[in-house]
Order: sequence, then C-alpha cells, then structure tokens
Amino acid sequence: MADFLPFASMVCCLTWVLLLSTAAGTTELATQICRNTTSYAFCQEAMYSDPRAVSADRYVLAYIAYRQAYLNATDTADYIASELKSMGSGGVSGSLTGLRKCLGYYQEAIRRLAEMLGNLDSETFYGLDELSIDVENSVRGCEASVGRPSPLSKRNDDLAKLSSICLVVSKLYIYL
Repeated sequence: MADFLPFASMVCCLTWVLLLSTAAGTTELATQICRNTTSYAFCQEAMYSDPRAVSADRYVLAYIAYRQAYLNATDTADYIASELKSMGSGGVSGSLTGLRKCLGYYQEAIRRLAEMLGNLDSETFYGLDELSIDVENSVRGCEASVGRPSPLSKRNDDLAKLSSICLVVSKLYIYL
C-alpha cells in the first residue's frame, strides 16, 4: 500500500500537467487570433464571452467568431429597421435614404455571415476569408451612407472589429 501512494500522486500530478498544457495550447490559439486582429482587447472580450473559447480548436473558434458577428449584424439590422419604422415618411430625406442603404448593407453582411456559417457546417472552407472582407466592406458602405459620427458608429465599429476576427480565423482554413 505504501508503494501505491507515491505512484498515485505521480499519476495525479502528471494528469494535471497534461490538462494544464492542453488548456494552455488551446488558449494560445485564441490569443494568437486576437493578436492578429485590429483590436486585441475587443477580440478577447468577444471570444471569451463564450465559455467554449478556453478549450476551443480552430473549428469552435470559427463558430464563436462567425456567430458573434452574425448576432451583431442581425441586431443592428433590426435596430435600423426599427428606426426606419419610427421615422415613417416624416424623417429627413437624407437620413431615410442613408438608413435604407445601411439596412441593405447589413442585410448583405447577414447573408455573407450565414454563408460562412453554412460553409463551416458543410466543411467547405473555401472563400471564408473573402466573405469576411465582404462583411467589412458592407459595414464601410453603411458608414459612408449615414456619415460619421452617427447613432450607428459604435455598431459599425463593432461589426468591423468582429469581421477582422472572422478574417483572422478564416485564414486558418486557407487551402484546406
């Protein structure tokens, strides 16, 4: 029995070391992704808002990033639609036109993000990087339509940062 205790202690220690090194390796992937984005702090906050990020591989990290961007885009599109509805036809013509264009850009971003999620589901990784760039271009188009600063500036900035995360994650799948 006395010989068993040192062996059990050693097995327990080795198990902890293995678990910690595995967790550190996967955390490193999320950290490496964030280091290559336009905003490290924003990326860390976005990725680690999902508890799976700590032990995620590139596939799960892609889901986290794409889903975050998709939720942001749909929330912003809903916000724009609500603003348009509340303005009715009594709003300033330039504001209405800008918001309508912006809604169109966000609808396009949502389609691109849905395509990215679908490609990930079907393991068709081709073009994820190009779709990420398309999302950012939609955000820039919206910003140009409404001007800066606008009530949409923070939302546009957030989706632009999320599309940057999507682009970095997408580059993990180039030429697979």
